[in-house]
Amino acid sequence: MRLHDSQLGDAYQDDKKDDVRTRLGDDNWEGPEERGPYLNYVESLSKRWPQLELLHDFMEVGTVPTRWCIFPGEEKEKNVQRRYTYHTAIGQRRDQQEKRAQKMNVALLRFKDDGQAQQSPTNYLRTHEDLREALGKVRKHETGVKFSLFVVEDLSRDVIETLGSELAIDPRFFRAHITDYVWNNIRDRWREPSILQVDAKRQTWFQLRLIRSRYFENQSQLTEAKRQVNEFNVMRRLDADKNQIFWDKDPDPTIWERLAGESSQDKGRVDTRVDAKVGHMRSRATFWLNPESTIGKHTDSGQRLQANSSQKQGVLLLEPIPEAGYPLWRGYPNWDELPAFGTNDTPPDAVRDPQIPPYLRSKDAENPMSWFEDYIFWAQKTTNFAKLTDGANQQLSIPIQCLLHLVCGEWLTFADYLNARLNQIDWGIVNPSFFPESGGTDHQKQSLRKLHFWRRWVPQARDMLQATMSQVMDDDEKEIAKSFKVYKDDLEIIKKRLEDYETRIDRLSTVVNSTISLTDASNTSKLTILASFFIPPSLVAALLSMNMDPLIGLGESLKWWAVASVVAVTILFTIGYLLKTKKAESLKKNLSITKMVSKLEGRWRSKAKPSPTTNGAVC
Repeated sequence: MRLHDSQLGDAYQDDKKDDVRTRLGDDNWEGPEERGPYLNYVESLSKRWPQLELLHDFMEVGTVPTRWCIFPGEEKEKNVQRRYTYHTAIGQRRDQQEKRAQKMNVALLRFKDDGQAQQSPTNYLRTHEDLREALGKVRKHETGVKFSLFVVEDLSRDVIETLGSELAIDPRFFRAHITDYVWNNIRDRWREPSILQVDAKRQTWFQLRLIRSRYFENQSQLTEAKRQVNEFNVMRRLDADKNQIFWDKDPDPTIWERLAGESSQDKGRVDTRVDAKVGHMRSRATFWLNPESTIGKHTDSGQRLQANSSQKQGVLLLEPIPEAGYPLWRGYPNWDELPAFGTNDTPPDAVRDPQIPPYLRSKDAENPMSWFEDYIFWAQKTTNFAKLTDGANQQLSIPIQCLLHLVCGEWLTFADYLNARLNQIDWGIVNPSFFPESGGTDHQKQSLRKLHFWRRWVPQARDMLQATMSQVMDDDEKEIAKSFKVYKDDLEIIKKRLEDYETRIDRLSTVVNSTISLTDASNTSKLTILASFFIPPSLVAALLSMNMDPLIGLGESLKWWAVASVVAVTILFTIGYLLKTKKAESLKKNLSITKMVSKLEGRWRSKAKPSPTTNGAVC
């Protein structure tokens, strides 16, 4: 985990964390009064598996521990916005801690023999009592139900404690979902270590990584979205790509429209002028499956015995999305089958039609539009997914295919957006006169800065996609791999597109750098011409400065200086103009040293060549 100043000590300072917490005194965080068995279990493992220390602190603090406060000795950067933390007042801070610890939004999907999913109960589980009750129903083995999936939005202590203890879940499953960093500094305390593929194949969970792109109408929406991301318990970050172009903005209102208080695009609503921004967030979806071989065998640390090995259970961790803004291009397409022509399928309420996917619904109607809602919507539409014929478990295949459909849709949106931005940069290089002056937005150096952003992001995106594919794609023994094979071609196509874009970015960077160099050279030549203008006056002034007469006699010299300077400048620019004519160009070619040398060399060779009359007859 990347820290600003290693507030709680780095990976090599074993005692600093305790020292910092001691210095906090009464402001130190406190764990729950009644520590659950799973929290104790995680704490007992944190010394042997250091990466679990973050999970332990997460369960105590309610989020990553660096959000607790500004720690003693922490360096404060000047002119930089204070990083997000809990409230400064300790009372309100502990209220925030408890609220985050109890935060819960869980749905239970139960898949029957035919793969059809049903949400039971129909309402979402908001408290740990509701979640324990649902877990009790799952263990009773309802007839016809083959797979039960708990879909979780965000993470909290109550969610981890309840699901972890009841289902005996590997704590590394929860740990992998907390942060989103793609690399670590050498001092990072809670680095998540890479593992070998041979070890990854023994895991009972897998993780899909993706980039989520989001559209914002203006800077205030983007700022609000960043604030909402800080409200997540898991650690995520929304980055603006700053790839704006003039198409992204509404035209500025004229002076008369401003005086009238009206915009040419939206009369009566001056503040709604669009100045579009796009932000990207690295996201994760983590799926845990309780295999039949392990159900009923986990009894470590007082965890409950799992009964009924004939039914599988799973947990899917999803992250929230900010309410501000929209999915870019309103998200992925509607995968549902089109009704046949002539079918009267008009809903009674077009705004609140439950058949409309959540991401396509109107915000004005206060419809839920989260990724959590998207998954639940599509998981219950089993006809949209492929039927596996090689003996695969259809009840398990449907939820995995639904997740892959959503993830691939986000990757395709990101790839299409990247293609659009690169084409805009390319177009600006080929036809710069097309783009109007817009405050330097389409300047060459601005294009280079845009390319630098993508040069950093695209390799990271490709590595994220490769890590997703390598987890289960090549493991034929796993049931999960059978569902992944259906999407193998799509994932390979997306990966190939990212590789092509990476190469294209390097080529465009070279072209833009060359264009900037040519422009700088042209500007230098113009400065040289401008400097040449001052050479004759300076020369004449130097000659006239030799006058030894008193200052009163400089009047006549100034007259001659003015006349001589004008004549000299005129002659200079006349010569410069004549040198650009076609005759002058041909004369320069004829008088060039290379041409004269080649002529002399030709004459010398013709003289040195032996004559046939001298050497006799040629046979």
